[in-house]
Amino acid sequence: MNRTGNGFRARRGRTAIWQAKLMLLVMINLAQLWILSATVEAALGRDFKQLLPLVAASGVCWLISLTIVFRWRTRKD
Repeated sequence: MNRTGNGFRARRGRTAIWQAKLMLLVMINLAQLWILSATVEAALGRDFKQLLPLVAASGVCWLISLTIVFRWRTRKD
């Protein structure tokens, strides 16, 4: 295959990786919004024993999001 074909494949591959990262971020953020609503509901219902696990789950989502943004870099050719 010629060089332009390889370059095209590489660009398509990087685009697919970025799209996958974006979809992961969207799904994680949706989960974090759901966790936030459950946290608010538990706090308003005075069910304080559920707050710590919900806050921990939100923190895990936040760490995963930061990892995706800052660590999963694609190679630039």
